[in-house]
Amino acid sequence: MGNLHPARNERPELDERELSYIVLHTRFTRKQINDFHIRFLTYYPRGQVNFDQFCQLYSRELEHLRNSGPLLERIYHHIDTDKNGLLNFKEILFFKAVSMPETDIDEKFRWIFFLYDTNHDHHIDRHEFLHLCAFAYNTHGKILTKSRLNELNSFFDRFDADSDEYLNCKEFTELCKQCTDLFELITPMFNNAQWNSKAKDDHLPKFQTKSNELTCERLGYLLKRTKFTREQILHYYEVFQSRCYDDRLSKSEFVTFYRKLLRSNSAETYCEFLFRAFDSLFHDGFIQFDEYLLAIYIHSNASTAREKLDWLYNAYDRDGDGFITYHEIDQIVHALFILNNIDREKHSVAYVAYRIMAILDLNDDDKISKQEFMNMLKDKELTSFLAPSLVKQYETNVKSNRNEEKPCNLKKNDPTRV
Repeated sequence: MGNLHPARNERPELDERELSYIVLHTRFTRKQINDFHIRFLTYYPRGQVNFDQFCQLYSRELEHLRNSGPLLERIYHHIDTDKNGLLNFKEILFFKAVSMPETDIDEKFRWIFFLYDTNHDHHIDRHEFLHLCAFAYNTHGKILTKSRLNELNSFFDRFDADSDEYLNCKEFTELCKQCTDLFELITPMFNNAQWNSKAKDDHLPKFQTKSNELTCERLGYLLKRTKFTREQILHYYEVFQSRCYDDRLSKSEFVTFYRKLLRSNSAETYCEFLFRAFDSLFHDGFIQFDEYLLAIYIHSNASTAREKLDWLYNAYDRDGDGFITYHEIDQIVHALFILNNIDREKHSVAYVAYRIMAILDLNDDDKISKQEFMNMLKDKELTSFLAPSLVKQYETNVKSNRNEEKPCNLKKNDPTRV
């Protein structure tokens, strides 16, 4: 009868490690992944897609563009993570995952950032920024006028917060959120209307002021973001107002406040990491009431373990690029050694940092994604070491004086057991 499946022996199968990795890093279930894989091999029996096949597969999504070819080519090379010139099932599926409407907004922004980071240095300099603007205008068949170019130059200066002539991922994201017309031009690979709306609804407060007047709009936002009751929020608001005469906490005031919670006089270095996670809504170098309340919620019994680690991940990802590198882990371990008074001559910071990377970096790409960091929940000992401010769940009663505060009973871990 002949061989009905001539390429059967060459068809790649998903092993358990690959399947577990995809489940960890996407919202797909194991059944969905297996179904996608069967369908993928039906059309591409050798398990690979070349550029022409990718264009046939995806060009209809971009048919509204005047010149989609260069964008398709850029996307193709970006999702070809092993750089072998072909796309395998995992690369195609991860692109599908990031394109889903329910995918986290910050994950989408990081993906776009790295799509346009052409020299792969985790920064977008002025030349790259203006080039991506020209690229986007050309893709849509629009003319980039001199006046618009000057305006985009001023946007770059405005959002280059540290004036280093580069946009990091966080600065680039803020620029996209503010310059909505450019944002629509550079992200035609997603359904902009849907996910831009999702960003506004789910991730940013609908009020546009940093004033600490507790309006009904702000109260509604905080009720939605936390599990606190209206009465609890009003109580925390009164306490915050009575303690913070400028209606906000400075960095030094925050360190003093948080040092008491940790019951450590050596917490300053560690608190430096946490401050950026507290300053999560306005990124202005101060803790506003809304940020303060969200942090109190994270440290309370009301929040889940995943919510706690999600918050802590933002603190440890110092450059805001969506990954934790070995260098960042090394800094974290150094701060935790100081916090817990661990002898740095007896125990090596570098060795402990290396061991943590080996445990959490599941795909051996020398960086820890948020999903890999969340996987730490399976290791209670590692969680207790890396999350000392969260491992003991407690509600913070800021109205009590120091003598009335309950101790956190933080475990001083033996780092050699990590």
